[in-house]
Amino acid sequence: MTWTQLLSGFATPHALMGTVALVTFWTAALVRKGSTVHKAAGKIYLLAMIGVVITAMPLALANAIKGYWVNAAFLGYLAILVAHACRSAWLAIRWKRDFERFTGMGFRISAALVGLSGLAVSVVGMFFGAWLLIIFGLIGPMVALDARKLIRNGPQSPKWWLKEHYGAMIGNGVATHIAFLQIGLIRLIPELGSSIIQHLAWFGPLAVAFAAGYWLDRRYMRPTAKPVRAVP
Repeated sequence: MTWTQLLSGFATPHALMGTVALVTFWTAALVRKGSTVHKAAGKIYLLAMIGVVITAMPLALANAIKGYWVNAAFLGYLAILVAHACRSAWLAIRWKRDFERFTGMGFRISAALVGLSGLAVSVVGMFFGAWLLIIFGLIGPMVALDARKLIRNGPQSPKWWLKEHYGAMIGNGVATHIAFLQIGLIRLIPELGSSIIQHLAWFGPLAVAFAAGYWLDRRYMRPTAKPVRAVP
């Protein structure tokens, strides 16, 4: 058995973890927030995504060995993005009363790694003329800049942790669905491999994510009105 065959053997557990992630993502998204089912589904989802990250790295290496640099860059970068989002989603809940700890050295290193890997992916995209990869790579620097802004400005709401949590979960959802639509579904149904379907697979999840983020911000991040002092 060659190294490539050994590394490619991670495809099956990767697909299984991805399937669990898809099911539990929508379970957590559709049930009442904060309920027992929501919490349980969210924990399973994050554990499944950790499995996705672990199994994605050998697959990225296998693609690099075969010379499929675009696929390798896509998988490796997706794994880094997901790892950062999983960390933020988990720790935003765990350290919701300790902003300084949440934005500590681990958060800063993780965000910087996402930014640098995104720039590298954009360079790979430019080299191979893959403009979708260029655009996708730019998400990394945007994430890093948002992290820097959060550190510099501090918490803007007592519910800062909630925004970080659902923002990270939305980001994970985008990554999960792009990977599924671009890799899993097209392999199952090759007829969907047209350029229009591929564009929808990239930009559909992003559009839904922006809409979901806007709706959640409107619902949970509305500024509270200051109480009016009675005039004597």
